[in-house]
This record gives sequence, C-alpha cells and structure tokens, in this order.
Amino acid sequence: MEKKNFKELPIYKNKKSGEFLVKKDIVDNFPKNFGISEKDNDNIEYATTSGTTSNRMEIIRPKGWWQEEYKRTYQNNVLLKEYLENQYKKAIFTTAQCSNLICFMDKLPMEKRIIGNTLYVNSTFNPWTWTKEDIKQITKELNLFKPYYLDADPIYLAIYLLLYNKYKIQEKLYIPKVITLSYEYVNKNIRNYIEECYKTTVLNLYGTTEFGYVFIEENGKMKLCPDLIDVRLEPIDLNNDIYSIIIDSCKNEYMPLINYRVGDMIQATKDEYNNFSKNKIISRMAGREKDYNKIKLPVTIIDDIFNKYKDILVYQLQYVSENKLIIRYETKNFENLSKEDEDKLLLDISKLNIGEPQIKHVQAISPERSGKFAIIKFWEE
Repeated sequence: MEKKNFKELPIYKNKKSGEFLVKKDIVDNFPKNFGISEKDNDNIEYATTSGTTSNRMEIIRPKGWWQEEYKRTYQNNVLLKEYLENQYKKAIFTTAQCSNLICFMDKLPMEKRIIGNTLYVNSTFNPWTWTKEDIKQITKELNLFKPYYLDADPIYLAIYLLLYNKYKIQEKLYIPKVITLSYEYVNKNIRNYIEECYKTTVLNLYGTTEFGYVFIEENGKMKLCPDLIDVRLEPIDLNNDIYSIIIDSCKNEYMPLINYRVGDMIQATKDEYNNFSKNKIISRMAGREKDYNKIKLPVTIIDDIFNKYKDILVYQLQYVSENKLIIRYETKNFENLSKEDEDKLLLDISKLNIGEPQIKHVQAISPERSGKFAIIKFWEE
C-alpha cells in the first residue's frame, strides 16, 4: 500500500493467516476498522453499495476515485480507450438510485442531469412505470446528446427497448459506438435482445462499488482489468466449473481489500482455471454465492434453460420452500408462451430439484429496493 500498511489496520489485526475478509468485517466498527480518523476527512468521501449480494454497506474512498477507476478500466478495450482519450460523451442508463454519489430520483430536465460529459438518463425507480411519453423523452434526449458510449443496466435498457418497440416510437433509436452492460447479472436472452436492437459493440463489464471494475468482456470471455487488483478463484462447484471471487485490491489506499471474498461467483473451464494466473480469463459471471448456498445451483444453469425459450426476456424464480417454486416470466411480445413451451419449461426446471415448480406469466417483474432485479427471490428476503 502507498499510504498505509494494510496489516496495521484494525480490520486485519485479528485475521488468521488465510482467513477471508467478508462484508461483515467491513461493516463492523466502520470506518475505524480501516484506521480512518478526522484528519482524513478532507481527502475522503463516503458511499453506499447497492446491496446486490448482501445488505447495503457503507464504504470510504479518496475523493474523485471513480474518475481514476474509469481511466484504469477503459485502457482494457480499444473503443473505451478511444472514448477516454478523446473525451467523448457518455450516457449512463441504470437505476435512479445512487450511481456512485449521484442520485436523480426526481424528474429533472435533461440539462440538470448532465455532469461533465455524462448524461444520467433515468430518473424513475421502476422502469415498468415508463409511459409512452417517457420513452419518447428518453429517445429524444439520447438523440440530442449523441453519446459515443452508453453504460447501462441490462434490464433497464432491455425494458426501454421493449417499450420503444411496443409504443412504435417514431423518432429513430440512437445507436452509440459502444455499450457496456453492468450493474447486475446479464441473462443471455436480454444480451441477445440488446444486440439485435442496436447492432453495435456490446460488452459485459463486472465490478462492485467497493473496489471498482474487475472483468471486461473480450472475444466472448471475461478478462481481468489488472491494474492495482488481483483475483484468485476459490472452488465452489467443480461439477459446474463454478468458483468464488477472492480479491486483493490496492486501488483504494483508505480501504484496501485483501483476501476479500466478494460474494459473487464466476464460471471457468478447467483450462481457464488452471491458466488463470497467466491468462486472467474466465468464461462468464455466475451469480451470487448467497443464492448458491441455498439452492446449490449457479444461476448459469438456470439461465441456460431460459435461453432455450427465446421469447422470454426477464424471469424470476420465487423460492417459497423446498416443495414450492414459482417461475415468473415476461416475454418480448407481452403474451404467454405456448402451452407446449410452458410444459417444457416446467419439466426443465423440475429436473433441477429445487422445488416443485409452478409457472406464471406476468406483465412486469419489478426491481428490488436496491433498484436491481432478483433472478432468484427467497420469500424470507
């Protein structure tokens, strides 16, 4: 570490050799557990994580940290590097909840949602409440602003496209040079739908609020963004090539994360795992460890099943008990699957042995309090 030896920080003093740092360690006695005192206040800012893999937690970092994080990340892709070097325009299209330190929960005019060269598109918590006028306004703003780069939550962007097509918006769909999909898990059907609509470069991007970006898509795989961070893979389910992500991050000198078990999982072939220290490449993200611990299945297996039914866009498994599982799904045309396809889907899910499935077509699956969507929802949550 540049400013502090992490071993001297209170959070690490009681850690045994090889013991993982977890989110509870960060929350307990925060921020004193990171040796933060009043003399640091002029140089730091506080933020809150989204709560995707656990309850929301407060974190600390240097002021202006995210701008440096963007620079580190964008060096790993030729299109994003071009955006960075030329200071082109960017639009962020995600939940209206806090994005870093920026929240737009009120319907402000477009000019009030432009910070620097970035337009924050959405100011609505639930994208299913967008009216035809909202979709027209979003489309108009993107055409006026003309961002080179669109950074989007995949589900918010997919719902926008769905409603754009449903309402037959006359103004043309603005096509950026590059789109990154991040903020939450990207299911295959949504990814395919976004690519079909835009026909431009689409990249998956994975990171978290506490340590920034880790993986960026390259040639259909996910490759480590290696600057000031390292990743180790802890085996969880070798039958399905599933591993837990262990982080060593020195990006934030005020909050170093060493041997940190994130709570998210990846899928890597045996060859990718054996050569990860050299190649830093994995196949794809694989959902939350928290979910896996309850149903003993990675979300990748579930997603592969739903990918067989191309009309499905968003889906959710509501895990009620060991004997009851409700499959909720919505489609691109807002209509039910055929009876034959519903029966096949029920059979496919029943083979997973995670509950007796029932199926329910819905018009809208709403986001959780974090602003993100749950693929697997447990009723006790």
